[in-house]
Amino acid sequence: MGGIWQDDHMDRKPSAEFLNKYILSNAHVKVLNVNSPWGTGKSFFLERWAATLSEKHVCVRFNAWETDYSAEPLVALIACIEDQLRDPVDITATSVGEDLVNAGSLLVQKAGPLILKGLFKKFSGVELNDLFGEGAEEATGSVVESLIKDQMETKQNVKEFKVEVSRRLSQAAENKGLKAPAFIFIDELDRCRPTYAIELLERIKHFFELEDCRFIIASDSVQLAHSIRAVYGQGFHSECYLNRFFDAEFRLDNENIFPLVKSMLPPVPSIAININVTGRVDNFSYQSVRGMGQDVIYPDRYTVVCDLEDFNENQLMIVALAKCFDVGLREINNYIQQIKGAADTIGGNVNFFWLAFLVFYKNSKAETYLTFFSARGLEDLHKSFDYSLVNTKFLFVSSLESVFELVSFYHSMVMLSEQGFRSFGQNLEGWRSTVFYANCNGDAPERLRSYRKVVDLAHRLN
Repeated sequence: MGGIWQDDHMDRKPSAEFLNKYILSNAHVKVLNVNSPWGTGKSFFLERWAATLSEKHVCVRFNAWETDYSAEPLVALIACIEDQLRDPVDITATSVGEDLVNAGSLLVQKAGPLILKGLFKKFSGVELNDLFGEGAEEATGSVVESLIKDQMETKQNVKEFKVEVSRRLSQAAENKGLKAPAFIFIDELDRCRPTYAIELLERIKHFFELEDCRFIIASDSVQLAHSIRAVYGQGFHSECYLNRFFDAEFRLDNENIFPLVKSMLPPVPSIAININVTGRVDNFSYQSVRGMGQDVIYPDRYTVVCDLEDFNENQLMIVALAKCFDVGLREINNYIQQIKGAADTIGGNVNFFWLAFLVFYKNSKAETYLTFFSARGLEDLHKSFDYSLVNTKFLFVSSLESVFELVSFYHSMVMLSEQGFRSFGQNLEGWRSTVFYANCNGDAPERLRSYRKVVDLAHRLN
């Protein structure tokens, strides 16, 4: 895959194509919320989607987090629109460019009264036009009269501002040979100060609801709802409040992480335990298993398998652990960095599953991880991750083994004395025998226990 979507490991391109058609076919959808948890590639999606759309439409990208310091989000948004609508070749070549060079352009002029009134009220607590009248007996009538006048003026200001925004977007499209509607992408909203995020949504709703303008807002709706409750109180129905601003919501799919893990995980010299990665049983394996009088094992719906070409068992282990510990895409990337750093320090062929498990466990559940290298370690682990660890499975030649069973086997070896370890290997079969004999040289229990110190050091990598 080349071009704009060449590094699209989460297969986001079909979502962008679907949303293109959806928005352009539904004129009532003025504001779309792209909902996904923090660290799941929303910025990547918006950047690539905007790049695709910009071939036919005016597109403006606004990073709300970068302007979070601003007192008034409308100022920051207008500055962004002004900057990105400039003709990069020759700013003075057209009438649109000439307007933009002028610091007193119509868009800024029309926004001025709205910005001034909003800022004055924000810092003083009163409306700008409420400060008038000297006589006590005339005060009441004067206030009412002024409020009515101010309301009428504000409506006119909003109307004029909307007209100018439409004109500017239309002229920019004409200047670049593009067509309506224009798209304004808002990213990183859920990272902003709660008050800033709320005010930005309100400005978009009140001042930018235009026929030929669409807003795409990327946010973690759960986190955004928490931010709103932080301002209005825990009893506030923030989800209903958010629905006022969004005409539609689209959830990104974060389930298929196989291609992403394949692209992220570099080669790590490891002790192979012969997991059936693809889940397929070839004729040779079938005949061998049947010849030994055993039943052929096939994956069930909880078994982690992958049919991607050249997908290996280390990558499969990362996917399985990500499912068990329910971690996001950004965390997976960070954990892989820690695993690689730890593996380089340990050297040689590492016990990849044991190392990866310790990294995931320490990052996900630090409080119970502290007791893991004790007699109660498995019990605490089972209490914390009972369902996911027991139900997530790997396929071997003649058995299905849960993640918890693999952890339990390694934990048993770690807890043994050197003398007990020598007798532990009796009657072991399959992957257990492979793991044991790969570790039986030297002080194996102590060497496996030493992974903990290396993982503690790698944990400091962010």
